[in-house]
Amino acid sequence: MRRIATVSIDAGPGPDARREPRAPVSAEIPLRELGQGATQARLVNLSSRGFMAETKALISPGVRVWLTLPDQLRVNALVVWARDGRVGGEFAEPVDPLRVFQAVGIGAR
Repeated sequence: MRRIATVSIDAGPGPDARREPRAPVSAEIPLRELGQGATQARLVNLSSRGFMAETKALISPGVRVWLTLPDQLRVNALVVWARDGRVGGEFAEPVDPLRVFQAVGIGAR
């Protein structure tokens, strides 16, 4: 007797579940869960719609956070995933990554 099975594994949202590619960036930024004090984080990558950051703070998926980007732009985001000291989020409103890259000296001449 021959059995055939199809298995679908959904690992949930993660760093590869995004609508557009992210560009690498390295910058220390304050990250604040709504209603909480700010904590330091390191911005790892960025697109107009989202980000990934490293932080020691315990932030859960589904939480709203404020980030102050290197160009002093303060943005609101929804944390979509959190794993091993990293968080990934989607901005409430798109941002211009070029402003951030210029603020940290990427692409500026």
